[in-house]
Amino acid sequence: MTSSPGLILSAYAAAPAIDSWHPSDEAAYLSAVGALPYVAGLEIPFHGSVGGSASGSGGLPGGALHKYDGGWLLRAVRHLPQHLAFTVTTIPDTMDRLGREPAFGLASTDTGGRQAALAAVFRTAEAVRSLNDAVGRQAVRAVHLFSAPRPSAGVSAASASAGALRASLAELAGYAWDGARPVLEHCDAAIGNKPWIKGFLPLEAEIEAITAADAGVGLAVNWARSVIEQQDVSAPSRHLKLATDAGVLAGVVLSGCSPVDTAFGRAWDDMHLPPAPLEPRSLLTADRIREFAVTAGAGMSNGLGPSRPYRGLKVSAPRSANVEQRIAVVSGSIAAVREAGF
Repeated sequence: MTSSPGLILSAYAAAPAIDSWHPSDEAAYLSAVGALPYVAGLEIPFHGSVGGSASGSGGLPGGALHKYDGGWLLRAVRHLPQHLAFTVTTIPDTMDRLGREPAFGLASTDTGGRQAALAAVFRTAEAVRSLNDAVGRQAVRAVHLFSAPRPSAGVSAASASAGALRASLAELAGYAWDGARPVLEHCDAAIGNKPWIKGFLPLEAEIEAITAADAGVGLAVNWARSVIEQQDVSAPSRHLKLATDAGVLAGVVLSGCSPVDTAFGRAWDDMHLPPAPLEPRSLLTADRIREFAVTAGAGMSNGLGPSRPYRGLKVSAPRSANVEQRIAVVSGSIAAVREAGF
């Protein structure tokens, strides 16, 4: 068994609330996964379309930290183990906004779309402070941001640029982050004629923007999202090396994908498959996990400090799974990646 630091677990991706909202089920699930061995923290999703007030329901004007009830989440985290850190991801809000506003994004060359994205990130920073206040400490280590927009009807690939992203990163670095670090999580890019799922900027453009902004923003590499981009299992290690060589690596996230349809979704979709053998068709095998961990190198052993790379794990559960089955998928995935050296 590896002696590497604990994992930031994207528990929400396998949570009961993905399918339906039953607070008692959600509470049982969150309590169980937060107490699992080797879990050092949880990733919390920011949902910009959830209303409420920070002092009342626990939501925020224009956003909350739970798909259904931000106030519930802020109360629930007070009962989790005190050693847990948190990251916040803006991917649910980003994808929701892109569905309604195709020019939305931090990398948008459209002034209105870029300003809307900056306003959304400002609300995310408010949510970070609310989460820290709820647990009485600066527990949020990072906020995952994304280099939207993507090509769509009326929006060309040229509508996103490294220059626009650089300007956004320089501006948002001045927000009151309360100890959290802004981090771009790389998703599959729109490259050539290859099909894409997210379709954001290429990794090289993201690194260019981060370096030019010189604002302390980091970059996270997600195994599945790099594989999906190039349909190549060696892509994550290449991306990891590029980020490491540029001095911007902030996090390394394991998540699976498959070249064929599974119970989790279509081939090459970003459905956060568990590692093999939990999902036999997952490309995330023990050998590939081990290779990725080796590429990550000694820098991953530095723990969870605000400027140190962290390890993450993001897996989903089959739809309609009960609470016990969801916990078993998460627990089994943790055991599999730890056994492989991650």
